[in-house]
Formats: sequence, C-alpha cells, structure tokens
Amino acid sequence: MISAKLRGLAAAAALCALAACGTSGSGGSGNVNQVTFWHYYAQGVPATAKFTKDLNDVYAKAKLPKPLNSVYVPGEQLTQKVIAAAASKQGPDVFVQGGADLLQLVKAGAITDFTAQYEAFKDKDQIPDTAVIKQDGKVYGVQGFSNTTALWYNQAILDEFGITPPTTMDELSVDLAKIGKKYVGIGLPGQGDQDVNAFSFITAYGFDYAKPDAAALENAFKLVGGWADKGYVPRDAATWTPDVAFQKFAAGGMAFVLGGNWQYGNAKKTASFKYGVVPVPNGSAPAKVYQFGDNVHISAFTKDKDAAFNAIATLFLGKDGELAALEAGSMPIRKDLADTKGMQDPIYSQFRKALQNGVPYLLPGFGTELTQMRKPVAEAWSAVIAGQSSPKDAATTAVAAVQRAAK
Repeated sequence: MISAKLRGLAAAAALCALAACGTSGSGGSGNVNQVTFWHYYAQGVPATAKFTKDLNDVYAKAKLPKPLNSVYVPGEQLTQKVIAAAASKQGPDVFVQGGADLLQLVKAGAITDFTAQYEAFKDKDQIPDTAVIKQDGKVYGVQGFSNTTALWYNQAILDEFGITPPTTMDELSVDLAKIGKKYVGIGLPGQGDQDVNAFSFITAYGFDYAKPDAAALENAFKLVGGWADKGYVPRDAATWTPDVAFQKFAAGGMAFVLGGNWQYGNAKKTASFKYGVVPVPNGSAPAKVYQFGDNVHISAFTKDKDAAFNAIATLFLGKDGELAALEAGSMPIRKDLADTKGMQDPIYSQFRKALQNGVPYLLPGFGTELTQMRKPVAEAWSAVIAGQSSPKDAATTAVAAVQRAAK
C-alpha cells in the first residue's frame, strides 16, 4: 500500500523545474569511484549554461570524495530508463524525476530508502516535512526546490493598451480583445500527455478529478477555444511545449503566457522588455495551480548509498545548491531561505501568492490511475486549441475517458 504521504508529494516532469544540464553520457552505478546523477534538465539556453556551471561548482566546493558524473536523459525517457536499469540491477546512483512516475518507480523496486542518511543530515530541521517522501515511515526521496505556474505579461504591450494585469478570466478576455491581432494575445502550451498546461484553466471553471463534470470542462474549453477562434491564441500553440511558449514570449510580441517561475532565469537573460507576473485569473471558481519540485531518489542498486546521499544533500538540500536554483528561477525549500533577499523579488512574490491555491501534483486520494485520467484532458485541451474539436465534444470525450480510467 502506497502511503497517502507518498501520493501527496509531487512535481511535474512536463514542466522542468530548472533549466540546467550536465555532461552527457550513459554511466550507471557500476563505477564505484564516482557518483552518477541522471537528470532531465534541458540544455541550450543562457540560464541553463550558468546553472550547470553553478551546480558543478557547488559540488566541487563541497570537496566530496567522489566526483559527480552528471548524465542528461530526456524527461520523457528518464523513468523508463531507470526502471529498465533496475531490472538488471543497475542504474544511476542518484536520479531526479518530476513526481508523475513516482508510483511506477516504487512498484518496480527502482528506489531505495535512505532513512539513516537523512536522519543524520545536520540540516534536516530546515527541510519541511512536505518535502520528504516517505513510505511506511521510511525516507525514499526528497523534493528539491519549489515551483508553480502563473501568468506572465509583457508590460510594454499592456501599457500600450492601457491594460492592468487581470485578476479574472472575464478581465483577461477583455484585455485580449483590446490587443486584438496586433500582437499574440496569449501563449497557452498545448503539447503534453498530462494536464499541466490546462489545470489552472479547467479548475477556474470548477473541474475536479474526484467528481469530473463535463459542463465544467466545457466552460473552460469554450473560453480558450473562443480565444483561439478569434486569433488571440495561435492554433499552432497546440504543439508548443512550455519552454517553446516561453521562448516566444521572451522574444517579444506576445502579451501573456502561461509559464513557471523556473523560467525567470531565462527571462532575465533573454527578454529585452519589462515583464511581470500575476496568478492565473479566476473564473467562476478559483484557479488552482500545481505545486512542483524535483523529486530526487537513490537507486536501489547504488554501490555507495552514503556518497549518493551526500550528492543529494549538496545539490538539493544545501544552501549553496538552493541559492543556485533560486538564481536560475526555482524557489528554495529550506526554511532558513524563505526570506532570503532573492525571495523578496516581486516575481517570486507573485508565484508565492499563486501557491496559496496550490495543490500537490500527485493529487491526494489517487494512485497510478491518475496519469491515465489526466491524459485525455491534455489531449482535449490540445484539440480545442488546434480547432480539431468543439469544446462540447472535447469535454464529453475527455470526461468519459477520465471516468473509465478511474474505475
């Protein structure tokens, strides 16, 4: 039986918590003279390169006995690679995943508990209980960094039209009508097989997986589909990942975009205009957001559990690692960094405000069926943006699939 604690902790692989990468390679836990770390941190943007250097510097500064072998694995491949490696009693020493596949990893026996190492960690009192992943009282992972989504806006475009940041969906619709087609109104990522991109909008109209209602989903789809019909949302946004959507926003010419705080480092590096953030506007109900983070685990087949945990403690739980993450755009979880200078930034303040309506990515009360429940909602969201399905048909089809998956 998976504990409620385990089910309630979460992140999102679709929305990468940090823009970072390490050296490429295929190393596993066979080399006892290094700590192999598999991660899905994206490559190729300025903030990525800086975070990579900062993270490697943090590890080097700690002067740990074994060097770190960072191995980039695409997010959509990482879980299955870990499970496949576990089947042959191999794998990385440490790996990070977004939380959506946590139950699969447990079932496959791919992770090990590191209760003894965590209990001996000198700064464990600075780590919130909600960031510790437990099963049957044993520690199987920790959540490094805190992330969520909100509505970014281009201040220059808003000023041009005399617009103030919206607090309701009705206000946002009025704003988009004012902007018309002179600029891209709003970037709504449509690609992905989970509901990360749609969640705030569908909950703003009362959709709940515990009691899936087609009418609530249809109302959300009518809103977004109407924007797409009028050209406020590009039809090809149905193929955009969150990173692609934000890159287009940062290039200018887009008024709003749904994006995460982990994009802040990229915004500072690439955007040439003044920007801001507000929580996703409410509809007929409050817009909820997922609370993300990177869940980091030790492979069940590591040859050196102590060295693996030292890497976790240095990169994910230590002050230097969390401050490097903060500069890249993620919010630290350590209690003694909650009021650090960087967290006083207005951008982070808005994301913290958004988290007042935050819920864990692995919604409490669900197990492995949740992944299959989310998939049809994500597909419907994409189809509505692309104009391939009417809001009513998309909602009806999605809810029927959600109900089948829930049984």
